[in-house]
Amino acid sequence: MTFSWTSWLRGMALAGLLLAVAPVHAEYLRIQLRVYGLDCELCARGVSAYIQRMAGVKSVDVSLKKGLLEIVLTPGNTFKISDLRKRIRENGFRPMEATVTAIGEFNGSRFDVLGSDESYELGRHDTKTKAPMELTFDVH
Repeated sequence: MTFSWTSWLRGMALAGLLLAVAPVHAEYLRIQLRVYGLDCELCARGVSAYIQRMAGVKSVDVSLKKGLLEIVLTPGNTFKISDLRKRIRENGFRPMEATVTAIGEFNGSRFDVLGSDESYELGRHDTKTKAPMELTFDVH
């Protein structure tokens, strides 16, 4: 058996490509969450600071008038809506409906958010592709 530099270089290039592929993370991009009882400035700042410390959160904006949290997430985050709702309840408030923008795939009538182990029943979807797509939808 002879050693070939071209075979070795091809093997190294292939290994480099395989290592460069990033693992799939959750891809929530934006979340607008209505929060019941969020009506004082001090409470809003506390909730905002608490949410801001969650991994993957880029920014949090609170609208007291609307009782709404607007959360922007970093690319490649591992964020879960279930964790957000838990944090809201820990602060003494009740999470309500949300409008979510996420990247995921349809699996029948369910939309699976990539890498998050979270999925949502969104009804019939007529796409034939399994490619990841960005979608905005309501969560109740």
